[in-house]
Amino acid sequence: MNDADYIDLQNGEREPLFFFMLNAYLCSRLDTDQESDEDGEVNVYIAHLLHSLVDGTFYTQNAEVLADAPYDVFSQVEASESDRHKLKVYRTNADHRLVAHGLFAGFGSHKGFYQKSTTPQESYLEQAQQYYGWAACFSERLPSHTGLASTLHKLARDFETYQSALSHMGTTYFGLMARLSPGEIFHLERDAHEAAKPALREEALNKMLDAYGQWCREPKAKYRQRFREACAQYRAYDEIFAQGDSPFSAGAFGLEDVN
Repeated sequence: MNDADYIDLQNGEREPLFFFMLNAYLCSRLDTDQESDEDGEVNVYIAHLLHSLVDGTFYTQNAEVLADAPYDVFSQVEASESDRHKLKVYRTNADHRLVAHGLFAGFGSHKGFYQKSTTPQESYLEQAQQYYGWAACFSERLPSHTGLASTLHKLARDFETYQSALSHMGTTYFGLMARLSPGEIFHLERDAHEAAKPALREEALNKMLDAYGQWCREPKAKYRQRFREACAQYRAYDEIFAQGDSPFSAGAFGLEDVN
């Protein structure tokens, strides 16, 4: 977690951003008559999550597993051979839904009337609760993650408590709903994504090269498919690669049909 300071505009005092987030969330739990009781680790977890959104590490470290549709989330889990990666997929998408639909007014993308009618705001929060439960199960399989498993189980079990406090925090301590329209949130997320592109591009390139190396060592169908998927992810960040004119194009790797 990168260090960052919060400046109180009323008195000009500085304090670590993490403690500001934690204090605001604790106050929100008191305001909503949901005082913390033997779940202090959940408060810390949410404060860390909010801090990671502000300093940008949440998206730079997890962009490759984020997905709007449940089908895409499940597909990533199905394709994974590691309990650790399955945990990351479910946990990251649960975190993303909790913040996007519990603190803000959605992902920030423009949706059609059909999508809005078939996927209301509440359904994303229900998905978040389910994902936390499944993430907890995979976390239990990892000996070094027993503490995290307990936290994720609590998030799943008492999800409405934590979500309602987060929503109160956004409107009372941040004033987000009154200040930001869905269109403004969309543009803020787009700008944040653009700023993160260099790091995302480098990460996607490394994964593509790793996948290619794995395929060369073991020319099996599953590793070929993994390389194809890594190429598709990298193409989103490299226009030259997407056009096939790069020395690192699909043809150069001997995979002309990567499209």
